[in-house]
Amino acid sequence: MGLISDYRLAILGVISAIVLVSSMAVSLLHEDPEIKFSVNTEDIYTDVDQIASFGPRVAGSSEESLATSYIQQRFTEIGLRNVQIEEYQVIGAWFVDAEPDEHQILMHAQLEQGAQNVPGVPDGAAGTGRVQIESTGELNHVEMFTFLGYSGSTHKHDNIITFLNNGSEQDFSSAGDLTDLAIMINWEGNDRRNLSDIYKNALDQEAAVVMIYTEGVETPPFRSLTVEENGETIPFPQAYNGEYADRLVPFIYIAESVAVTFHNFIDQAEDDPTLYASLDGFWEGYNIGMRTVQVVTGELEGSGDGQIMIGAHHDSVYISPGAVDNAVGVSQVIELADQLSEFDLAPTIKFATWGGEELGLLGSQAYIDANAEEIENLDLYINLDSTNLNPNIGLGTLGIDVSNSGLKNSIESINREVLSDGWEGYSTSVQLQERGNSDHRSFNQHGVTTIGFYGWEYAQHHRETDTSQIVNQESLGLATEIVLNIIAEQSGLGSSDEPLIQIEGLEGESSSWVFPFILALLAGLATGIGGLIVFVLKEITAEMMAFLLSMAAGVMLLISIFDLWFERGLEFGFVSISISFLVGVVIVYIASYYNTKDENLLELSKEKRLYKSGMLTAIALAIHNFPEGLAMGVAVLESAQYGVVLMAAIALHNIPEGIAVAAPIKAGNGGRLKATLVAMATGLTEPLGAMFALLVLGSFLTPFMVGCSLAFVGGIMTVVAYKELIPQALEQKRPQHMIVGALFGAAVMQLSLLLLA
Repeated sequence: MGLISDYRLAILGVISAIVLVSSMAVSLLHEDPEIKFSVNTEDIYTDVDQIASFGPRVAGSSEESLATSYIQQRFTEIGLRNVQIEEYQVIGAWFVDAEPDEHQILMHAQLEQGAQNVPGVPDGAAGTGRVQIESTGELNHVEMFTFLGYSGSTHKHDNIITFLNNGSEQDFSSAGDLTDLAIMINWEGNDRRNLSDIYKNALDQEAAVVMIYTEGVETPPFRSLTVEENGETIPFPQAYNGEYADRLVPFIYIAESVAVTFHNFIDQAEDDPTLYASLDGFWEGYNIGMRTVQVVTGELEGSGDGQIMIGAHHDSVYISPGAVDNAVGVSQVIELADQLSEFDLAPTIKFATWGGEELGLLGSQAYIDANAEEIENLDLYINLDSTNLNPNIGLGTLGIDVSNSGLKNSIESINREVLSDGWEGYSTSVQLQERGNSDHRSFNQHGVTTIGFYGWEYAQHHRETDTSQIVNQESLGLATEIVLNIIAEQSGLGSSDEPLIQIEGLEGESSSWVFPFILALLAGLATGIGGLIVFVLKEITAEMMAFLLSMAAGVMLLISIFDLWFERGLEFGFVSISISFLVGVVIVYIASYYNTKDENLLELSKEKRLYKSGMLTAIALAIHNFPEGLAMGVAVLESAQYGVVLMAAIALHNIPEGIAVAAPIKAGNGGRLKATLVAMATGLTEPLGAMFALLVLGSFLTPFMVGCSLAFVGGIMTVVAYKELIPQALEQKRPQHMIVGALFGAAVMQLSLLLLA
């Protein structure tokens, strides 16, 4: 009989080893095929160069129409469906300079000596009685000053220049009445005020001209004046119920050298009451009014559910051809459309380019308002803005705004994989950010999950030097490749979400919490089956105890190390997952210490040690089953079929877990009934976890949270396996049964993960 038993044991061991090794090999072969994208940076650069060649693409301009026609043509060539240019009426700002031989936009300042302005006499009348002492000469528009978007063009003469420090509320309050004064503000530092707030203060106090400068900035950039009202970005003339629409005066950004000259005039005038620092200008080329903003859209129709939109703004500021900001982003969108058109995607991918971004996200906001139903069904919006990088000048970091914490961890994982493939010198910075400074803010304000890609501010930003010559062609592929991998992950491209064994007739998601609760309950009660197996056995021999304990240890170690730690680490990053795993390890050690600190384990009987081992295993498994229930609750809401398959997989490995609890309790003289009931009770935390996920956490529960919870449980199970189960199995002095039991348990677990999970 012993020979037959040993022979059968050997056969079982060999079969278990073969199943374990082969199922692991099949798992590796069954790994999702890696999708490799071949981003064509030459094509991206060609599109950048072409779009930038149209010149400044201000909303409503002929240059914008040239750009949108080109984008429409490229979308059509790629094969996108429903390609169209949509138009929306918005309030805009634009510049029309005179012909070269006529009066251009300019300004000048002079130090004058003579009489003051006479109260009640029109502004500038006293200037005729003054003598010019010094003069700046004509200060050319763009080179020496630029307009801030939505400021005015009211022409006033001979305005006395007054320095107002940093333009704080206190500075304005102390200054008092600013009627007909040209105020100058040093706009710098981390605490500098919002430009719209400065402008509002200046208008309230009747200033004639507002000028800002920044130390170290010689080439003045463009900035827009907008206000956040009711969750949207509003052009300044429309804000505050339109109170200031008819009172707009010039608000200009001046070069530092101009500011230095003005300060010199002011200082001389302060020392001599007959001297005046006076400003004059010709600003009539600036216009504010209704404009037609354009939006270009096209789509790749998906074969299943889900909608994702990818966009970038095609407009630029009025002084710049906008190569980096943002012909680069638009060209990357075109390349994304070209790349993704080669694949059969489940979600529908829509591509869009926006006008009016530089004037306050006007194009994207107008589109959202006109397509509310579509936006409500949108799962994700991805935005690309100024994503040109250049490590050689210290700009090698790609910025990424993410509005969802779970998505943040997924993107960081994608970034690590992409950057490891030849992107030396480049890096990414992922921030949890709901606002952002580009069109993704418009979508986020309407409840859409968003990802915004951007580069850091560069020397040519919002200046006439933002041409295609400054674009680093190599860098154009980084953001493009990361977005492609995000789309691949979001759409299941190159992956098989379905297990090898599938169940027909359970398509779609569950619409009720009852179904996932029942599934979690059934999975949890499977531990009771393990308890019943122990219940019906009359005697638990040393051979059987060694086999069962080792089998449970094999199950727990395999799922803890390979699934709960390694697989979660690959998905969410090993740092956070390993920390969660180690926290579980430490908690078990602390619990074990407080549980045994007053006992001498050497004095405990063999039965007592078995009993304590079974109870500690029960506690560990009860904790382990709770996050399993969390995972099942989320899974069933996503897919009823996957929920059933997940239930089967969990139930299958819960059976030996039940045995691992009941067997040592029974062998430790705990009684068959108690052993069975304790085993069954450990599974009841499974439906509790599902209910907690469904009714309490709801939308707050993220895959990352579940992953960390499972890693935490993996740490608990690992300690229980090597600290309790394996030592107890060794005490049975049946090494063959131990080895075969461990192989059998690991094989059953690995096979269930392969076939059903």
